[in-house]
Amino acid sequence: MLLIKNGRVVDPAGRTDAALDVLLDGERIAQVSANVSAPGAEIFDAKGLVVAPGFIDLHCHLREPGQELS
Repeated sequence: MLLIKNGRVVDPAGRTDAALDVLLDGERIAQVSANVSAPGAEIFDAKGLVVAPGFIDLHCHLREPGQELS
């Protein structure tokens, strides 16, 4: 388990923008709330960082290498 503490959780779909903790159990989000306690979990301090779902890098190249300027 991984416990992300003290991060600013931003989730537009859930209308969330608050300082919360996020508990991950494997690849699943087990809990999102203030002051989560999870004995034995690895802790990551996200103070000053944003925790958000679903950012996607839309950067792509549509031409063959070497043909970017044609």
